[in-house]
Amino acid sequence: MLILMFRTIALISGIALLSGNAMAGDFAERHVFGFSPDGRYFAFEEYGVQDGSGFPYSNIYLIEVEGDRWLPGTPIRVRIDDETATIEDVRLQARSKAEPKLGQLEIDNQPVHAASNPVTQLNADFNFVLINPRTVVPPVDQQYAFRLSAFPLPGPSHCESFGQTKGFDLELIYGPDDINVVLQHDEQIPKSRSCPLDYQIADIYTFYPEAGSPVFALLIRMLQVGFEGPDGRYLAVTGQLPL
Repeated sequence: MLILMFRTIALISGIALLSGNAMAGDFAERHVFGFSPDGRYFAFEEYGVQDGSGFPYSNIYLIEVEGDRWLPGTPIRVRIDDETATIEDVRLQARSKAEPKLGQLEIDNQPVHAASNPVTQLNADFNFVLINPRTVVPPVDQQYAFRLSAFPLPGPSHCESFGQTKGFDLELIYGPDDINVVLQHDEQIPKSRSCPLDYQIADIYTFYPEAGSPVFALLIRMLQVGFEGPDGRYLAVTGQLPL
């Protein structure tokens, strides 16, 4: 059965290459700066080289955890419109712009990387993840599950010619009674997402402040319409972990 599955994957990949539909877009890398010491704020960066233009870019997001919203004046977006510029060049520029705010909020720690689903992992479950929130074995903390569901939703008017766009629901499930908390339910697609085609759970980070409730940041990999194929960008959903 396993051999048959991989033969099927190889066949599908071959058909995609012959038809010109192979995934050749730009999938951003990400860097997590972490949380503020009190867990109130979270920051991460996505960066890469645009497909088509070849221009390097870096976007740094600073987020208020409890409200799950961008801080004023952010995200910080930098793109160098020069094919000879490097990713290191653009990241330095973005970091220089973000440094005052990162320093003010004291965002500089290493949260627990509780889950990771790279796009290259063929057997990853991009829609359901169960985590132990801290690196303690055997676990002493409550387990948490995150469930992501994408559904058709009209996007901005300029997306109509690119096919069906999607929104998503994100749920947190915890406790012996499987308490379900809706973290996100899209009623419309924000312009900031451009033309989203699908969503995947990429990473989950947790942090336990010395005082206050533990917090999490879940990074969703968003597949968007790109120049040479689907592009991959990230958005964060943040909040407190219920005890």
